[in-house]
Amino acid sequence: MIESCYWKEELKRIARTIRRTKTPVRWSERAHCVVERDLMLGFFMVRRLIELHKVSSATRDCTLLVFSCPSRGKHVHRMNHHRLDELYDLGKEIRETKKPLYLSNQFIHAYTSFVARDATRNWSDVYVVSDFDRNDCIWRIPLSEIRSLFMIASQDYPHSGRFVYNRQKGDYDVSTN
Repeated sequence: MIESCYWKEELKRIARTIRRTKTPVRWSERAHCVVERDLMLGFFMVRRLIELHKVSSATRDCTLLVFSCPSRGKHVHRMNHHRLDELYDLGKEIRETKKPLYLSNQFIHAYTSFVARDATRNWSDVYVVSDFDRNDCIWRIPLSEIRSLFMIASQDYPHSGRFVYNRQKGDYDVSTN
């Protein structure tokens, strides 16, 4: 069992580093890698907190606004995975909602990820796709959605739980609030 407050402190730190600022850090390969690393670790922490029931069912079941960009039909592999505009139709986004566990798995099993900046030089979106989905679509996730999830999870301390045995699973279904 983990003591969730330490994980949640780190999650809050990550959320603060991806907020919009008046003077964004200058782009560097290091800055880009640090943001990618923090996002992947943040989503790992969210998944782990959900799996251990250290956040409420409301956090587990919340939805994030994301956008799927369909594949152009080209096979994605190690030598071309960085050519997003050739592989995916970024202009034909489909607005969708996804839950934290799904998005966590996209980051944890990422085949490709890229953090984008907007005209103000702030980090704005993440393009990410798992090895499983890479030939179907790529996901564009606004950093504002990720930051919101990380802040919600970092402040969510459930005060009660309900355990109901599920015979089909051979385990308990757990809900917390």
